[in-house]
Amino acid sequence: MKTNDFQIIRTIGAITRTIQMDSNQHFKEMGLNNNLFIYIIRICEEPGMFLGQLADAIQIDRTTSFRTVQKLVKQGFFELRKDEKNHKIKRIFPSQKAMEIYPQLHVYEQAQSDLLLSQLTSKETQELALLLSKLKY
Repeated sequence: MKTNDFQIIRTIGAITRTIQMDSNQHFKEMGLNNNLFIYIIRICEEPGMFLGQLADAIQIDRTTSFRTVQKLVKQGFFELRKDEKNHKIKRIFPSQKAMEIYPQLHVYEQAQSDLLLSQLTSKETQELALLLSKLKY
């Protein structure tokens, strides 16, 4: 890896940390710091995912994802239901509480995206999406 390549990775890391710090502060009063809001967004957008799918979607290990989902169930944001065909699989559904705050979470996510990409043209945004899709992680 060339020296310049490290700067790209460092920039991606800095962007990630900046958004995480802001979101943790922003959602602290709701009890959704430590990126818990991401789980709610994903489940509201794709209700019925099973635990492994959610872990893969968020790119986090399954044990951490499972503990986090259990926490969000206790907080009243999620409901776990057994899969109709395979009772070993538990599917995750948003509660009414999660659905009520989802619009606020989505607005925040959109605002962060708009701010981050504000200096790029539409074409540059498409190019960036293509380049990021080629990264291995």
